[in-house]
Amino acid sequence: MDFHCLEVLLGLPAFRVIHQVLGPQQLEWHLERRDKHIVCPQCGACCSRVKESRPRCLRDLPILAHPVMLWLHLRRFECPDCRHRPWETRETFGERTKWTQRLYHQVRAECLRGCPGNELARRYGLSARTVFRWTFERSRGGRPRQLGRAIGIDAYARRKGHRYHTLIVDLDSGQPMATFKGRRAEEVIAWFNSRPQAERDRVEVVVLDMSQTFFAAVKAVFGDHVQVIDRFHVVQQAVSALDEVLRSVQKQLAPEEAKARKKLRKRWLKSADQLQVDELIARYEWRRRFPQ
Repeated sequence: MDFHCLEVLLGLPAFRVIHQVLGPQQLEWHLERRDKHIVCPQCGACCSRVKESRPRCLRDLPILAHPVMLWLHLRRFECPDCRHRPWETRETFGERTKWTQRLYHQVRAECLRGCPGNELARRYGLSARTVFRWTFERSRGGRPRQLGRAIGIDAYARRKGHRYHTLIVDLDSGQPMATFKGRRAEEVIAWFNSRPQAERDRVEVVVLDMSQTFFAAVKAVFGDHVQVIDRFHVVQQAVSALDEVLRSVQKQLAPEEAKARKKLRKRWLKSADQLQVDELIARYEWRRRFPQ
Protein backbone atom coordinates (compact mmCIF):
# COMPACT_ATOMS: atom_id res chain seq x y z
CA MET A 1 0.00 0.00 0.00
CA ASP A 2 1.26 3.49 -0.86
CA PHE A 3 1.52 5.61 2.29
CA HIS A 4 3.25 8.56 0.65
CA CYS A 5 0.41 10.99 1.45
CA LEU A 6 0.42 9.94 5.11
CA GLU A 7 4.19 10.38 5.32
CA VAL A 8 3.91 13.90 3.92
CA LEU A 9 1.09 14.67 6.37
CA LEU A 10 3.15 13.45 9.33
CA GLY A 11 6.16 15.53 8.38
CA LEU A 12 8.73 12.94 9.53
CA PRO A 13 11.04 12.46 6.54
CA ALA A 14 13.32 10.02 8.39
CA PHE A 15 10.46 7.50 8.79
CA ARG A 16 8.15 5.60 6.51
CA VAL A 17 4.67 4.27 7.27
CA ILE A 18 4.48 0.49 7.16
CA HIS A 19 0.96 -0.06 8.50
CA GLN A 20 -2.11 1.86 9.65
CA VAL A 21 -5.14 1.12 11.83
CA LEU A 22 -8.11 3.48 11.43
CA GLY A 23 -10.21 2.97 14.55
CA PRO A 24 -13.38 4.80 15.60
CA GLN A 25 -11.65 6.48 18.54
CA GLN A 26 -8.11 7.10 17.28
CA LEU A 27 -5.71 6.65 14.37
CA GLU A 28 -2.71 4.33 14.70
CA TRP A 29 0.24 4.52 12.32
CA HIS A 30 3.22 2.17 12.43
CA LEU A 31 6.54 3.74 11.49
CA GLU A 32 9.99 2.45 10.62
CA ARG A 33 13.19 4.29 9.78
CA ARG A 34 14.02 4.55 6.09
CA ASP A 35 17.64 3.53 6.62
CA LYS A 36 18.16 -0.17 5.98
CA HIS A 37 21.39 -0.36 7.97
CA ILE A 38 23.30 1.26 10.85
CA VAL A 39 26.97 1.54 11.73
CA CYS A 40 28.24 -0.79 14.43
CA PRO A 41 29.41 1.35 17.40
CA GLN A 42 32.19 -1.15 18.24
CA CYS A 43 33.89 -2.00 14.96
CA GLY A 44 32.38 0.51 12.54
CA ALA A 45 31.06 -2.13 10.15
CA CYS A 46 27.77 -1.78 8.29
CA CYS A 47 24.94 -3.73 9.98
CA SER A 48 22.01 -4.63 7.75
CA ARG A 49 20.71 -7.87 9.26
CA VAL A 50 17.74 -7.30 11.57
CA LYS A 51 17.56 -9.63 14.56
CA GLU A 52 14.44 -8.29 16.27
CA SER A 53 12.09 -5.30 16.47
CA ARG A 54 10.21 -3.71 19.36
CA PRO A 55 7.34 -1.23 19.01
CA ARG A 56 7.32 1.99 20.96
CA CYS A 57 4.12 4.03 21.32
CA LEU A 58 4.05 7.82 21.08
CA ARG A 59 1.10 10.21 21.00
CA ASP A 60 1.04 12.85 18.29
CA LEU A 61 -1.09 15.81 17.20
CA PRO A 62 -4.65 14.84 16.20
CA ILE A 63 -5.69 14.72 12.56
CA LEU A 64 -9.28 15.51 11.56
CA ALA A 65 -10.22 15.68 15.26
CA HIS A 66 -8.99 12.10 15.84
CA PRO A 67 -6.15 11.38 18.32
CA VAL A 68 -3.07 9.91 16.64
CA MET A 69 -0.85 7.16 18.06
CA LEU A 70 2.51 6.53 16.43
CA TRP A 71 3.99 3.05 16.80
CA LEU A 72 7.72 3.39 16.21
CA HIS A 73 9.29 0.01 15.44
CA LEU A 74 12.89 0.11 16.71
CA ARG A 75 15.10 -2.54 15.13
CA ARG A 76 18.05 -4.42 16.53
CA PHE A 77 20.77 -5.30 14.04
CA GLU A 78 23.56 -7.87 14.14
CA CYS A 79 27.08 -6.91 13.10
CA PRO A 80 28.57 -9.43 10.60
CA ASP A 81 32.12 -8.83 11.90
CA CYS A 82 32.04 -8.60 15.69
CA ARG A 83 28.57 -10.10 16.26
CA HIS A 84 27.56 -7.06 18.31
CA ARG A 85 23.80 -6.37 18.31
CA PRO A 86 23.18 -2.61 18.44
CA TRP A 87 19.74 -0.98 18.63
CA GLU A 88 18.62 1.95 16.55
CA THR A 89 18.98 5.31 18.30
CA ARG A 90 16.01 7.42 19.42
CA GLU A 91 17.36 10.92 18.90
CA THR A 92 14.28 12.03 16.93
CA PHE A 93 11.78 11.63 19.81
CA GLY A 94 13.99 11.23 22.87
CA GLU A 95 14.81 8.24 25.03
CA ARG A 96 11.84 7.93 27.37
CA THR A 97 9.14 10.31 26.18
CA LYS A 98 5.70 8.98 25.24
CA TRP A 99 4.65 11.92 23.08
CA THR A 100 6.07 14.06 20.31
CA GLN A 101 7.52 17.48 21.04
CA ARG A 102 5.04 19.18 18.72
CA LEU A 103 2.11 17.77 20.71
CA TYR A 104 3.72 18.88 23.98
CA HIS A 105 4.33 22.44 22.80
CA GLN A 106 0.89 22.74 21.18
CA VAL A 107 -0.99 21.66 24.33
CA ARG A 108 1.18 23.83 26.57
CA ALA A 109 0.74 26.91 24.36
CA GLU A 110 -3.06 26.55 24.17
CA CYS A 111 -3.38 26.05 27.93
CA LEU A 112 -1.29 29.14 28.65
CA ARG A 113 -3.51 31.14 26.29
CA GLY A 114 -6.51 30.26 28.48
CA CYS A 115 -8.03 27.13 26.93
CA PRO A 116 -9.57 24.92 29.69
CA GLY A 117 -7.53 21.86 30.61
CA ASN A 118 -10.50 19.50 30.33
CA GLU A 119 -11.20 20.71 26.80
CA LEU A 120 -7.55 20.15 25.81
CA ALA A 121 -7.57 16.70 27.38
CA ARG A 122 -10.67 15.71 25.38
CA ARG A 123 -9.35 17.19 22.14
CA TYR A 124 -5.92 15.57 22.28
CA GLY A 125 -6.83 12.29 23.96
CA LEU A 126 -4.92 13.06 27.17
CA SER A 127 -5.81 13.15 30.83
CA ALA A 128 -6.47 16.48 32.55
CA ARG A 129 -3.64 15.66 34.92
CA THR A 130 -1.20 15.31 32.01
CA VAL A 131 -2.25 18.67 30.55
CA PHE A 132 -1.72 20.35 33.91
CA ARG A 133 1.67 18.70 34.42
CA TRP A 134 2.91 19.72 30.98
CA THR A 135 1.78 23.31 31.49
CA PHE A 136 2.81 24.11 35.04
CA GLU A 137 4.84 21.48 36.85
CA ARG A 138 7.48 21.30 34.12
CA SER A 139 8.07 25.01 34.55
CA ARG A 140 9.89 24.30 37.83
CA GLY A 141 13.01 23.06 36.04
CA GLY A 142 15.98 25.40 36.18
CA ARG A 143 16.18 28.79 37.78
CA PRO A 144 12.82 30.60 38.14
CA ARG A 145 12.19 33.49 35.81
CA GLN A 146 12.65 36.97 37.23
CA LEU A 147 9.67 38.69 38.81
CA GLY A 148 7.95 41.06 36.41
CA ARG A 149 5.77 44.12 36.71
CA ALA A 150 2.53 42.13 37.14
CA ILE A 151 2.37 38.66 38.64
CA GLY A 152 -0.45 36.30 39.61
CA ILE A 153 -0.53 33.87 42.51
CA ASP A 154 -2.81 30.91 43.14
CA ALA A 155 -2.79 27.42 44.67
CA TYR A 156 -3.47 24.08 43.04
CA ALA A 157 -3.98 20.62 44.49
CA ARG A 158 -1.48 17.84 43.92
CA ARG A 159 -3.90 15.64 45.82
CA LYS A 160 -7.26 17.15 46.69
CA GLY A 161 -7.48 17.93 50.37
CA HIS A 162 -3.97 16.67 51.14
CA ARG A 163 -1.14 18.34 49.22
CA TYR A 164 -1.18 21.81 47.70
CA HIS A 165 1.37 23.78 45.69
CA THR A 166 1.58 27.49 44.92
CA LEU A 167 1.89 28.79 41.36
CA ILE A 168 3.45 32.14 40.35
CA VAL A 169 2.60 33.44 36.86
CA ASP A 170 3.94 36.40 34.87
CA LEU A 171 0.76 38.12 33.69
CA ASP A 172 2.45 40.28 31.04
CA SER A 173 3.86 37.31 29.15
CA GLY A 174 1.27 34.72 30.26
CA GLN A 175 4.06 32.32 31.26
CA PRO A 176 4.37 30.37 34.54
CA MET A 177 7.39 31.48 36.55
CA ALA A 178 7.70 28.96 39.37
CA THR A 179 5.83 26.50 41.54
CA PHE A 180 6.73 25.45 45.06
CA LYS A 181 5.30 23.20 47.74
CA GLY A 182 2.79 24.53 50.22
CA ARG A 183 0.28 27.36 50.28
CA ARG A 184 0.63 28.71 53.82
CA ALA A 185 1.48 32.36 54.38
CA GLU A 186 4.94 31.67 55.82
CA GLU A 187 5.81 29.44 52.84
CA VAL A 188 4.76 32.12 50.35
CA ILE A 189 6.65 34.81 52.28
CA ALA A 190 9.77 32.64 52.41
CA TRP A 191 9.71 32.13 48.63
CA PHE A 192 9.36 35.83 47.87
CA ASN A 193 12.10 36.68 50.37
CA SER A 194 14.40 34.26 48.56
CA ARG A 195 14.21 36.48 45.47
CA PRO A 196 16.56 39.48 45.18
CA GLN A 197 15.31 42.80 46.50
CA ALA A 198 15.65 44.36 43.03
CA GLU A 199 13.13 41.86 41.66
CA ARG A 200 10.66 42.47 44.46
CA ASP A 201 10.89 46.23 43.91
CA ARG A 202 9.95 45.69 40.26
CA VAL A 203 6.53 44.24 41.17
CA GLU A 204 3.68 46.74 40.77
CA VAL A 205 0.60 44.48 40.66
CA VAL A 206 -0.15 41.14 42.34
CA VAL A 207 -3.39 39.51 41.17
CA LEU A 208 -4.86 36.95 43.56
CA ASP A 209 -8.15 35.46 44.65
CA MET A 210 -9.82 36.25 47.96
CA SER A 211 -7.67 33.86 49.96
CA GLN A 212 -6.77 35.37 53.32
CA THR A 213 -3.53 33.39 53.33
CA PHE A 214 -2.27 34.89 50.09
CA PHE A 215 -3.62 38.30 51.08
CA ALA A 216 -1.59 38.29 54.30
CA ALA A 217 1.53 36.98 52.57
CA VAL A 218 1.48 39.54 49.77
CA LYS A 219 0.74 42.34 52.23
CA ALA A 220 3.73 41.31 54.35
CA VAL A 221 6.07 41.31 51.34
CA PHE A 222 4.77 44.13 49.11
CA GLY A 223 2.30 46.12 51.18
CA ASP A 224 -1.27 47.10 50.31
CA HIS A 225 -0.70 49.07 47.12
CA VAL A 226 0.01 46.12 44.79
CA GLN A 227 -2.90 43.76 45.48
CA VAL A 228 -5.67 43.30 42.91
CA ILE A 229 -8.52 40.78 43.10
CA ASP A 230 -8.84 38.74 39.92
CA ARG A 231 -11.72 39.42 37.53
CA PHE A 232 -13.62 36.22 38.36
CA HIS A 233 -13.94 37.08 42.04
CA VAL A 234 -14.78 40.74 41.32
CA VAL A 235 -17.69 39.64 39.13
CA GLN A 236 -18.66 37.04 41.72
CA GLN A 237 -18.85 39.71 44.44
CA ALA A 238 -20.89 42.01 42.20
CA VAL A 239 -23.39 39.26 41.33
CA SER A 240 -23.68 38.25 44.99
CA ALA A 241 -24.43 41.87 45.95
CA LEU A 242 -27.03 42.09 43.17
CA ASP A 243 -28.74 38.89 44.34
CA GLU A 244 -28.85 40.17 47.90
CA VAL A 245 -30.56 43.41 46.81
CA LEU A 246 -33.01 41.53 44.59
CA ARG A 247 -33.96 39.22 47.46
CA SER A 248 -34.68 42.21 49.68
CA VAL A 249 -36.79 43.76 46.90
CA GLN A 250 -38.73 40.55 46.39
CA LYS A 251 -39.92 40.64 49.98
CA GLN A 252 -41.67 43.94 49.22
CA LEU A 253 -43.47 42.69 46.10
CA ALA A 254 -46.82 41.09 45.55
CA PRO A 255 -46.83 37.46 44.28
CA GLU A 256 -47.64 38.50 40.72
CA GLU A 257 -44.80 41.02 40.65
CA ALA A 258 -42.36 38.49 42.08
CA LYS A 259 -42.46 36.56 38.80
CA ALA A 260 -41.37 39.64 36.86
CA ARG A 261 -38.49 40.04 39.31
CA LYS A 262 -36.83 36.93 37.85
CA LYS A 263 -36.39 38.69 34.48
CA LEU A 264 -34.89 41.68 36.24
CA ARG A 265 -31.77 39.74 37.25
CA LYS A 266 -30.94 38.83 33.64
CA ARG A 267 -31.38 42.46 32.58
CA TRP A 268 -29.00 43.73 35.25
CA LEU A 269 -26.34 41.15 34.30
CA LYS A 270 -26.28 42.49 30.74
CA SER A 271 -24.74 45.73 29.56
CA ALA A 272 -26.99 48.50 28.26
CA ASP A 273 -26.01 47.90 24.62
CA GLN A 274 -27.22 44.28 24.86
CA LEU A 275 -30.78 45.21 25.88
CA GLN A 276 -33.83 46.01 23.81
CA VAL A 277 -35.64 49.31 24.27
CA ASP A 278 -38.48 47.75 26.28
CA GLU A 279 -35.95 46.03 28.53
CA LEU A 280 -34.14 49.30 29.15
CA ILE A 281 -37.44 51.00 30.06
CA ALA A 282 -38.38 48.13 32.40
CA ARG A 283 -35.00 48.29 34.12
CA TYR A 284 -35.36 52.05 34.54
CA GLU A 285 -38.79 51.63 36.12
CA TRP A 286 -37.51 49.06 38.60
CA ARG A 287 -34.60 51.34 39.53
CA ARG A 288 -37.00 54.26 40.02
CA ARG A 289 -39.22 52.20 42.32
CA PHE A 290 -36.32 50.68 44.26
CA PRO A 291 -33.26 53.00 44.25
CA GLN A 292 -31.18 50.48 46.15
